Amino acid sequence: MQALDSGHELSAGHAGELRQAQHNHAPVLREVPDVVADQYANTDVQLAASDRDGDRLAYYAVDLPSGVSVDARSGLVSIRPTVAGLLNLRFRVTDGAAHDEVSIRVTVRPRGTPVGERTEAESYVAQHGWTEGGANFIESNPAASGGKNVGWTAAGNWLQYRLDITNAGTYGLELRVANGTGAVAPDAISIRDNSGAVLAKLSIPDTGGWSTYQSIHTQLTLPAGDQLLTIYCESGGFNLDYLRLT
Repeated sequence: MQALDSGHELSAGHAGELRQAQHNHAPVLREVPDVVADQYANTDVQLAASDRDGDRLAYYAVDLPSGVSVDARSGLVSIRPTVAGLLNLRFRVTDGAAHDEVSIRVTVRPRGTPVGERTEAESYVAQHGWTEGGANFIESNPAASGGKNVGWTAAGNWLQYRLDITNAGTYGLELRVANGTGAVAPDAISIRDNSGAVLAKLSIPDTGGWSTYQSIHTQLTLPAGDQLLTIYCESGGFNLDYLRLT
């Protein structure tokens, strides 16, 4: 609304708008208890808000992690986390003029990754060869799935992942990797089971850069059940984005 000279009177419409803005009451979001969710499972949380003016409300959030969304009209929050650990989520409700906020603390219990699901490289359950909190081997990379990859690989390093295999059988394994050395890294990765037995070896092609990812594939014969799979670095010089059984 444009500013008016002191000698001008407000129109009836503009005066009504000012009165409405002056007397608007902000909506109020109800507090949400802490939530416990299982990794790779669906969990719903219902946001609830009241508004003294009876205004139509809209729910929203910014910077939600992957696997979390909120319905703008109903306030239903859908959580399907792919990474175990702690999530601190923040949501808002607005009547168009004012808003209220609520935080939700979500503890994600680890589960084995089901066949067909992508496992982010940084979602390991154990690792060897890197210093936690040290050289920042979990790198931020906009080109990577989830915006992160595991880098600074070196011979003897390994990452361990938890899998949930419903049926024993032979499965395809996809690894998403980047290699910026300018040369192929032959047999750079071995895939090992929980006993340490080598199930397969893979070479890492020259992908053209540390942010240029390419999928490499092999096959694994696996028993049924919850189990651990280790990605062992026979050599270094590559980034790992994610793995997936199909």
